[in-house]
Amino acid sequence: MGTLSESLLREMLIKFRQYNHQAGITGILLYCNGQVLQVLEGERKAVEQLYGRIEHDPRHSTVVKLADGPVSWREFPEWSMAFAVASPSAFASLAGYCDPENPWQPRNEAGRLIRELIREFIQQTRLTV
Repeated sequence: MGTLSESLLREMLIKFRQYNHQAGITGILLYCNGQVLQVLEGERKAVEQLYGRIEHDPRHSTVVKLADGPVSWREFPEWSMAFAVASPSAFASLAGYCDPENPWQPRNEAGRLIRELIREFIQQTRLTV
């Protein structure tokens, strides 16, 4: 499939939000020029099932898990799937938590850094919730 477009994602958000609400999943989806960074929160089984669907979805050419594990609280408890379009520079700064020598391998503190960077991004960006 070709590049994932912003307009296609906006159309798909209705289904994403409905599914996530029913499954008890919250999170955020950031988009920039055909690339997506997504945070999923919820019960482990529900998140793993959704992640499995994402991995096998033919609309995705590369799916990389950057961080995984339990957290003490949800960062996005009020959003079944918030959505924001990031500028190329903002998206690049969010991708900066990866090891520059091997960008597909997250640094040890990837989970914490992702949450901090996204929280900072949210404060500076208007989200579609």
